[in-house]
Amino acid sequence: MSIFDKCIIPYFGTESISLDMTYDELRGFLKANSIKHTVDTWSNKGCDPEVPWNIIRIGDDISVFFAMGRMFKICFKNKFTGSLKNGIHIGMTISEAKLIDDSLLFDEDEELYSSSAGYWLEDNIETQCVECITVFIKELLDDDLFFSYQWAENK
Repeated sequence: MSIFDKCIIPYFGTESISLDMTYDELRGFLKANSIKHTVDTWSNKGCDPEVPWNIIRIGDDISVFFAMGRMFKICFKNKFTGSLKNGIHIGMTISEAKLIDDSLLFDEDEELYSSSAGYWLEDNIETQCVECITVFIKELLDDDLFFSYQWAENK
């Protein structure tokens, strides 16, 4: 999976996968590069509006989230060896990450660390090491804007 071991760029993605790719574009990219993946669908039944999300899982390391065919979030975890431009990577301690990015704040509701630079970190409670790095579209920061899904319709 070395094609993905790249720099993670907030509000963008990586050098290979960008947040402006559509579902069909990413599937085509994966097929053209013979990269195995699976697809899950969350129906979001009972939500208002009831917009299903498709998730493309590339191994156990990358999960890419789509609504209405538009990408909105990429989660990097497990053995992903890429890093943010500031050097934060999977496996480093949260303490080390906070020394690099002093804007990291713990969100108790979401149980993750949020950076003003445009990414989220999830840690393992036992090891206190970064377990997941998530980048996303800016609209995801505003629930009203995100769940209006206008960002997906207007592209």
